[in-house]
Amino acid sequence: MRRNEKSWAELDEMLAPFLPEESVEAATATAIEFRTRLVKVEQQVMAQYTSMAAYATIAKQDFEAGKTEGRADLDRSQATLIGLLEKLRNEVNCRLDGLERRHAGGDLSDDAGSRLGRVESQLTAATAALQQCLEDNRELRAQVSELVGERMHEQGWLVSSGTPKTLSLH
Repeated sequence: MRRNEKSWAELDEMLAPFLPEESVEAATATAIEFRTRLVKVEQQVMAQYTSMAAYATIAKQDFEAGKTEGRADLDRSQATLIGLLEKLRNEVNCRLDGLERRHAGGDLSDDAGSRLGRVESQLTAATAALQQCLEDNRELRAQVSELVGERMHEQGWLVSSGTPKTLSLH
């Protein structure tokens, strides 16, 4: 049985592979995988760009706030320092004016002489009070030493060589 040309053509069509070649299929799968990965990388880059832009905006706002706060602190410090310097200058001027008035009135007027006499009498009284305090302190010290010696004898402690610092048990 002989085949006619028409049947051979049908046979040739049937000999063509039904599925594409494996290399074409692998290349298509690789291209699809590359495309998917490229889309993911693009999304990640865009997300990082967005977050970096947000961080940059926040940092700029924080910097501006810090700069404004620092300037306000500097202004407050300057105002405080200027106020204190003005107060000091006024006090020094008042004291200098008082000294100038005293020197202009003479060295030892009746008022200055009486004030000097009062200061001397107060100084004498303070010296006498200090002397009395020292005497009272010495008496008190002697009484405490005597009391300590008595207590040590009562409780069984003996004073060797007469001083309370060197003690021995009886």
